[in-house]
Amino acid sequence: MLIDSEQLASRVESELTRDLGLELTAAEAHALFLGKTVDGVLDTIAARTGHRPSAAWVYNWAFATAHAFHRELAVVEHLRDAVEQLRDRGHRMAVASQSSLARVQFSLEVTGLAPLFGHHIYVTSMVARPKPAPDIYLFAANRLEADPADCVVIEDSPAGAAAALSAGMQVIGYAPGSTFEAMTASGARVIRSMRELVPYLSAGE
Repeated sequence: MLIDSEQLASRVESELTRDLGLELTAAEAHALFLGKTVDGVLDTIAARTGHRPSAAWVYNWAFATAHAFHRELAVVEHLRDAVEQLRDRGHRMAVASQSSLARVQFSLEVTGLAPLFGHHIYVTSMVARPKPAPDIYLFAANRLEADPADCVVIEDSPAGAAAALSAGMQVIGYAPGSTFEAMTASGARVIRSMRELVPYLSAGE
């Protein structure tokens, strides 16, 4: 969990799905689509409306999301400091996301986080199965030349936490708001602020 993008994305999805006959608030869109791949979102819409969205709708969705990100995207509070501290301590880090590669790269570039991860940006289109399967996390660990048992994953969704746990990794759940109970139930050790991240990891060293 690096960038506070989901609320922005959910707002866009709430607005655009009205053209498809869905009446969703941003909060409802967030609950319905969080953690899903692009195909997963389209499948969910099709299940609700009886029709899979057209290529033109998907194109508009992509550009509307990019426009919102360019104007409003922000790094999670205290996250940049935490990542820089971990980098300076010699920790190897990667991004392992359910989103499309273009969206992840764009988000990292807009927020200035891209240099902190270099080429270690991995998405589920690179592996056989999306989260909650462990594939993306095992793939990232392999590319980092790290033993999964030595890896710590920061997640903000129960599906992502399940993926990391099934990969044999430690999981820290980031839940600053209403998702605290769900993240705790996933088996993750939960923090409410990224200010807690480095002290937590330091205690486990």
